[in-house]
Amino acid sequence: MSTPQDNLSIELELISASLLPTESLHYLSASSLYPQAFDITNSDSGRSMHVEIHGNYPKKGSVKVDMKENSMGRDEALVWKERVNEKMLDWDDAQEYPLYHILTTQFLPLLAPSAVSPSPPPSTPSETVTSPILYHTLLVSHHLLSTTKRKNIISLSSTLSLIGFSKIGHPGVMYAIGDEADLMEWIREIKSWNWLALRVKMSPEPIPEEKEQEAERRGREEGARGGRGRGEWVEVEKVGDALNWLRERGGEKRARILTDVGVGGGTRPKEGT
Repeated sequence: MSTPQDNLSIELELISASLLPTESLHYLSASSLYPQAFDITNSDSGRSMHVEIHGNYPKKGSVKVDMKENSMGRDEALVWKERVNEKMLDWDDAQEYPLYHILTTQFLPLLAPSAVSPSPPPSTPSETVTSPILYHTLLVSHHLLSTTKRKNIISLSSTLSLIGFSKIGHPGVMYAIGDEADLMEWIREIKSWNWLALRVKMSPEPIPEEKEQEAERRGREEGARGGRGRGEWVEVEKVGDALNWLRERGGEKRARILTDVGVGGGTRPKEGT
């Protein structure tokens, strides 16, 4: 049975794999001693986060996060502190990897150069912004268990600014949203890893739901890859969680992407969805 220390080691590997090329992780303490501490710095924005993990991990309050920035004044430091406290309310020690989850979903986006801009510059009437059409794709493998495979998926998906999820266990399921060229590159790279029984169940197709185009255009904030950031990639443990992830973005029509290929056909939606 894995211990919190074992899980923490895996989490730190997954966090490291999630970083953009402009971000770096620096350990400040021995990995076997508490409190453990590390910094993550974004070279573009000059921002960094300092993370301390205490011996009662993963209990609520066992992790402390501080945001830092060049030439940060007292008032700005207070604003950052409030934002950190607000985001730490999402801490869930019942998750398998709570530190990885909260850092990648709540805190790493704050390191991006545009994360605390007061407001975007006003658009002139003559400006026309053309958003590229988003595509999505689905891959299924016999299983997705090893930390190395999971880390590779997270790293590749972050590099390509994709949104999506990995369903770990048996079967392994990977669903991704992004630009068509990025998805094709993503598929080519994963296929080159020669995973057991890997199948492309849905080649990249345009997402028809217009209402989702704006909500799913994450990963376009200033940052890596020509102004695009890490996207948003999560891991889920159950087929039901994967189906609910899809339902939240496209209702039952989107969930049928999985059920139509024989995954989760007997799973019912959560109450109220």
